[in-house]
Order: sequence, then C-alpha cells, then structure tokens
Amino acid sequence: MLTEGPLLQWYKNPDYNLFTPYVEYRRKHPVQPFYILHPKFIWQLWDLIQGNTLEPIQPNPPSSGFIGILMMMSLCDEVHVYEYIPSLRQTDLCHYHERYYDAACTLGAYHPLLYEKLLVQRINKGMDVDVQKKGKVILPGFSAIKCDE
Repeated sequence: MLTEGPLLQWYKNPDYNLFTPYVEYRRKHPVQPFYILHPKFIWQLWDLIQGNTLEPIQPNPPSSGFIGILMMMSLCDEVHVYEYIPSLRQTDLCHYHERYYDAACTLGAYHPLLYEKLLVQRINKGMDVDVQKKGKVILPGFSAIKCDE
C-alpha cells in the first residue's frame, strides 16, 4: 500500500498514463509475467551514471536501452549488445524498428545517452575493433563483477 510521499504523488498524477494500458494488457495476457520498475530504480541508475562521470549532468532519466542493459546484466552471466555504442556505420537512426533519424538519438538530448554510452564502453570486456566495426560490446553480468574495496 502506498503511503504519503513522492511515489503516491506520482501514482495520483503520473507523467504518462501507464495504468490503463497495463490493465488492458493484463486482460489480454493474464498469465504472461509483467513487471513495472519502481521509479526509485530509475533514479538510482541516474545516480550510477552521475557517479561515474566527472562533470555534473542534467537530472533526466536514463534511456530504456540503458535500463534494459542493466536489467540483462542482473539476469545473465554475460550480455552481448550491438549498436548501442554506434559503430563506424552509425546512421543517427533513433530505434531499429522505426525510420526516424536524429543525431540527438546518438548523443542524447533528453536522456544522458552520451554518459550512458561512455559507461557501457568502460565496462566492455570485448575487443575495441568489434565496437568500431559492429557496435558490439560484451558486458559481464553483475554476478561476474568483483568490486575493489
């Protein structure tokens, strides 16, 4: 149950009406697992990005691509990601499933894309030539990461 605070305020007046589509989807697919991320998680990811960047960045939420990468890193031992960091054939195409071109989709206008991509590149365990030619990075799952104390 929600108590008073920012989460209850967001629930009462969300930025986007996700509850109606959620209810409709659940009616059509009642047995399919469906997850909603806690809004605090999104801002914890932003804190992670800011904590790995020397300069202050605008407090905008991370992209769905970055959120997906981090989710996969929590579920898998190793994650292979293609064209999140654009290869030499970079095209300014915003999403693979649409034909909308904009340089802001590569560098970021609303989301901290540039900083997300720099962090993913730092975590990459693959070869630099694969990043350049295929836009491919290989990321360890969280279970494989050893943090220095």
